[in-house]
Amino acid sequence: MPIEQTEVQAKIMQVLDTIMEEWDDDLDEEVTLTSKLVEDVGFASIDFVQFAVAIESEFKQKLGFQALLMQDGAYVDDLSLQQVVDFVFARLNADPVAPTSTAPPKESNVQRIESVDDKVTAEMVEEFRKIIRPCAPHNVPSKKNKPAVFILSPPRSGSTLLRIMLAGCPELFVPPELHLLSYVDMKERLAALDDEHNRHLLEGTIRALMQLKNWSGEEARKFSTACEANGMSCQAFYNILQLAAGDRLLVDKTPTYAVNLDILKNAETDFENAKYIHLQRHPCGTIRSYEESKLTRMMPLMKDSEFSSRALAEMTWLTCHQNTLEFAEQVPSDRILAVQYENLVKQPEIEMRRVCDFLGVDFNPEMLNPYKDQDQRMTDGVDVASKMSGDLKFHLHQNIDPTAADRWRQFYSEEILGDVTKDVAKRCGYDI
Repeated sequence: MPIEQTEVQAKIMQVLDTIMEEWDDDLDEEVTLTSKLVEDVGFASIDFVQFAVAIESEFKQKLGFQALLMQDGAYVDDLSLQQVVDFVFARLNADPVAPTSTAPPKESNVQRIESVDDKVTAEMVEEFRKIIRPCAPHNVPSKKNKPAVFILSPPRSGSTLLRIMLAGCPELFVPPELHLLSYVDMKERLAALDDEHNRHLLEGTIRALMQLKNWSGEEARKFSTACEANGMSCQAFYNILQLAAGDRLLVDKTPTYAVNLDILKNAETDFENAKYIHLQRHPCGTIRSYEESKLTRMMPLMKDSEFSSRALAEMTWLTCHQNTLEFAEQVPSDRILAVQYENLVKQPEIEMRRVCDFLGVDFNPEMLNPYKDQDQRMTDGVDVASKMSGDLKFHLHQNIDPTAADRWRQFYSEEILGDVTKDVAKRCGYDI
């Protein structure tokens, strides 16, 4: 039965009210259908995505917000509330079996950047590395944990998509970002992440416990709090997850691991014959994704840096891949597999079969349908979907989008890259 536009409007206004209740500032004027979400309401980039995810949660339906939020290959600068209502009303009353277009994006009116003056140099990278949080090495345990899998990549490389695709395999347990390997114990982890910018990063372990133990969010938080108070080692907490997962192989997708080589070494210390997926993406694709997502806004050390957001994105990409390539030289070659994001979205079945062979699990066709069985794949947050630990823009799509691989070409030439970045990109298999 078709839904009335007045009902759509009322529910969207209620969702917006709920989001705004979490904000500290009150608006000077009442929000109406003509209100602009950025200019009048005060939305930032991440707020658009959280709003879209919350709306889909309210209507219990994927709506493909990418079609509304992206125009000519670039995310829109602003939208009125009326535009959102009209879009949702049209999608809810559309033919449910009509396919979503995956046509290449139209020619963009955005000026393509052919070169920049502040190209990244090796000296800049050394300065960048100084702001990265040091990591204490883990003590050698009396007994290692059984094997696990770690996805190693910079942020904005498609790791959320890969995680959720892998979660379609019943032989794997693939929770949201765990943020465990970086810390010695749960108390240290809490102290590092319990602030306004990073608190959501604590949610991945709680969501994993909810799934494994069939607990409520409150029960999982209570258990996690006890582990933190007791200073349980992160290796021991991993072991709890692995035991609860039974025969399923644990996969940890936490992009910040690769930013520090010492973090990667902890995996070898704590786990027996761990396996690693080195997820790669063209540096220009990662840079473009950083800038779209305003990621530096969520990272205080980078927000206060004198480097440009583009340079920060490039140096994050570079540092993570330098570390991973160095780490790969210390690990037997049969325990590390390189996967390119571009191949993953253009030839998903070929790539997923290759990953399954590497992990020693059977390929499941459901791995190619990452937008199915959302609860089982843990794409929601502990309390609400819009608090998922990972890339919320995953929710804007309805299927794997092959055009995402090369969309950056509308905005950048490879000549923006520093020579040191080009060299590492070539080592990763990119023809630059």
